[in-house]
Amino acid sequence: MATKLPETKKLQTSDLRRAWWIWTFFNLSAFSMERMQAPAFVYMMSPILKRLYGDQPDERTAALKRHMVFFNTEPQTGVIAHGVAASLEEQRANGEPITDETINGAKAGIMGPMAGIGDSMIPGTLIPVLLSIGIGISQADGNPIGPIFYIVAYLAIILSLSYYLFMFGYRYGMGAMRQLAEGGFQRITHSLAVLGLVVAGGVGAGLITLTTPLQLTSGDTVLLKVQDKLNAIFPQLLALALVLWLWNGMRRRGWPINRALGMPFLVVFIGFLPYLIGVLLNLPWLQTLRIF
Repeated sequence: MATKLPETKKLQTSDLRRAWWIWTFFNLSAFSMERMQAPAFVYMMSPILKRLYGDQPDERTAALKRHMVFFNTEPQTGVIAHGVAASLEEQRANGEPITDETINGAKAGIMGPMAGIGDSMIPGTLIPVLLSIGIGISQADGNPIGPIFYIVAYLAIILSLSYYLFMFGYRYGMGAMRQLAEGGFQRITHSLAVLGLVVAGGVGAGLITLTTPLQLTSGDTVLLKVQDKLNAIFPQLLALALVLWLWNGMRRRGWPINRALGMPFLVVFIGFLPYLIGVLLNLPWLQTLRIF
C-alpha cells in the first residue's frame, strides 16, 4: 500500500495580497521604542500564518512570538523583508530546516539596507520631485490640480513599488537582495538621489527670492546698484548664499528645524534695521544703508 505524502502547504495570492494591504495601512499603528514596527509585522503575518499553521495552533502561536522581535525599516521599500519572511515560513511549514534565527536574521539583514535605500529614494528624491511639479502647477493661479497631482502620483508610485517589492521578496526568498544587487538597484537609487538634488536646487532657485536695495549715490545721482551688479555676475546669488548657509547650519552644526526657519527672518530684520532706525531718528543717510 502506497504511503500518503503530506500535503504541500502553499500560500495563495490572496493571502499575500491581504498581508500586504494590512502592512500598508497599519505599518506604524502600534509603534513603540522597544519593538518599533514588530506589532504591525505580526499583524501582517496573521493571514499567512493562518494559511500555513491553521491546523497547528501551537506552531501558529510560536510563529507569532517569533515575529514579535525588534523590527524597523522604511515601510515602503523595506517591505521586501516581509515577502522573504513569508517565503521562509512557507518553507518551514513544508518541513524545510528553517530555524527562528534564520528567519529573524534574514529580516534583520534586509531591514537596514532597504531602510537606507528607501529614505534616500522617497523622502529624499520622490517627494521633492512630485512636490516641485505640484507647486509649479499651482503656483501661478492656485490651480487645485497641483495638490491633486501630488496625492494621486505619490499613492500610485508608492503602492506599486511596495506591492512589487513584497512579491519580489516572496518570489526570491533569501536571494532577494542578491537579485536586487544584480539588477542594478543601487545604481538606480543613486541616479534618483542625484535627480532629487537637482530638483531641490531648482525649487530653491524658483521659490526663494532675496534681493538688496543697497546702492551707492552721489547726491541725487545713483552710481551703483548692488543688485544689478550681482545679477550680472550671478543671478540669485543672495538666495543661493542663504540656502547654503542654512544647509551648513542644519547639516554641520545640527540646527533644529525651528531655528533654521527663524534664521532667515533674523537676517532680513538685521538688514532692514538701518532703514527702520533712520526713519525713527530722521536720519536719511542711515536709511540708505538698508541691505534688505
